Amino acid sequence: MNNREIASVLKQIAVYKELSGDNPFKTRAFEQAARTVESNPDEITVIAKEGKLREIKGIGRSVEEVILEYISKGSSTALEKLKSSLPVDITELLTIPGMGPKKVKAVWEKLGVSNIGELEYACKENRLITLEGFGTKSQEKILKGISFKKRYQDRHLISETLDTTGKVLDKLEASGVFSKVTIAGSLRRGKNIFKDVDIVLVPARDIEQEKIRETLISLADQDSDTEGVIGAGPTKVSIRRRGLQIDFRIIEKESYPAALQHFTGSKEHNTILRSRAKKMGLKMNEYGIFKDGKGLEIETEESVYRCIGLPLIPPELREGEKETEAAEKGILPVLVKKNDIHGMIHVHSNYSDGAHSIEILARECIKQGYTYLCVSDHSRSAFYANGLSAERLLAQINEIKHLNRELAPFRIFCGIESDILSDGSLDYPDEILQKLDFVIGSIHSKLSMTPDEATERLITAIKNPYTSILGHISGRLLLSRQGYQFDEEKILCALADEKVVLEHNCNPHRLDPDWPFLKKASEEGILISLGPDAHSIEGFKDIKYGLVMARKGWVQKEGLLNCMSAGKINDFFIERRVR
Repeated sequence: MNNREIASVLKQIAVYKELSGDNPFKTRAFEQAARTVESNPDEITVIAKEGKLREIKGIGRSVEEVILEYISKGSSTALEKLKSSLPVDITELLTIPGMGPKKVKAVWEKLGVSNIGELEYACKENRLITLEGFGTKSQEKILKGISFKKRYQDRHLISETLDTTGKVLDKLEASGVFSKVTIAGSLRRGKNIFKDVDIVLVPARDIEQEKIRETLISLADQDSDTEGVIGAGPTKVSIRRRGLQIDFRIIEKESYPAALQHFTGSKEHNTILRSRAKKMGLKMNEYGIFKDGKGLEIETEESVYRCIGLPLIPPELREGEKETEAAEKGILPVLVKKNDIHGMIHVHSNYSDGAHSIEILARECIKQGYTYLCVSDHSRSAFYANGLSAERLLAQINEIKHLNRELAPFRIFCGIESDILSDGSLDYPDEILQKLDFVIGSIHSKLSMTPDEATERLITAIKNPYTSILGHISGRLLLSRQGYQFDEEKILCALADEKVVLEHNCNPHRLDPDWPFLKKASEEGILISLGPDAHSIEGFKDIKYGLVMARKGWVQKEGLLNCMSAGKINDFFIERRVR
């Protein structure tokens, strides 16, 4: 049981308390406690065992009781009691953009709406317009949100998918039933949202068919309300695990390389390969490559490609996007790797809404082998995130100067994630901005823009001489909020002309922009930065998701800001400030 699980229970209690109209101070107490628990660097279970929970700021008697009960029983009486007092599906309404707890409470109490279907019907009957706090625009926004949710129903973020799949792999490898267990499909190719996952399996020697079937079926959801086992044939078993469909492909050892290539896909990529094989007088499928009915000797996935006259194409590139032409010409990119990354860019400290001090963040970077840290707390307009006043920002600059003397040769760069205001300007006057090492410009408010408005707002920010990096460009939240539209060509031209870096926000809820835009930017010579947007040490790991997307976008280390040394990125930031 980890801190995140415990924090989730506290968050749920806070939500249910607000929905039920409980004392707002009690609601906020649980919200704050959830944040404290999730960001705590130490294991809450250990602290609880030592009887020191109440020593943590923000954890009072009520919260302590909930935590202790959940640790000992795996459940919470307080949460279950709150749930029983409200309709079963009511929290689903919170997943719709524009529907916070207050509005959910209003539609339930005034209209009897308790699930998404009823909410959609109420909107189409114009029943929300008359409610206090709603209007025509908010009703239209809610309908768009419902449509968006329907489109991506039963989809999962890459973080959730990897977590679920990782646990399945551990169980399969520990079972002794299989000699090879390998992820394939869109997860291996590095997509960002998933409906299903493919896993290629080679049974161990002398394992009976029934044993294979039993092992795979045992991994399915046991909830009677879900279809845990979708199908169970001799070569394919499909289950649902934590709502995610997992397709197990059971193949013979001799077919493993061809099957791994085939089930990694994509369909477009495989169609191109099969067509190429056919022109060479070969037949290519998941069982192997054949000439005149006889299978060619294939030992590795690399040899599959070699048989059709190509070098190994990295899985992330297998989308039918001219990767075979590049392979044929010998110009496949050397994709960026984890070891190429020298620094952590876009990290929040406890000056704004982060969990840790700058020193703790810096020392963790050193521990993980990075040579620099780029701190960028929220700017003053982000009041909801404890944005920094000019005075607090200047104090942070002084603290970082002191830490740089203490931690040298490690380097901390002091920046800001400045809100891009509605007119495209940044959030501080020039005399403050010029004191910073770098500025990430991001849009956080007034997201309901036309494409022309968004384009003008972004370009104005890009042209500001103090903008170093453009943050999470579309403002999207995967599976919950569609990003605003903008003119991609105009933005790319502006970024290239002004030599502003394009951030790929690595938070798995964002992964913004998508890989095709990264590919276009990279082709235009625009530098990319991978920003984990970390609000705690735990958030550092999100850079791994951005690395996958960078690879998928054909990005090489020369095109990634994080791959610069501390000295070179320092020179780059200086050049940005004095141009």
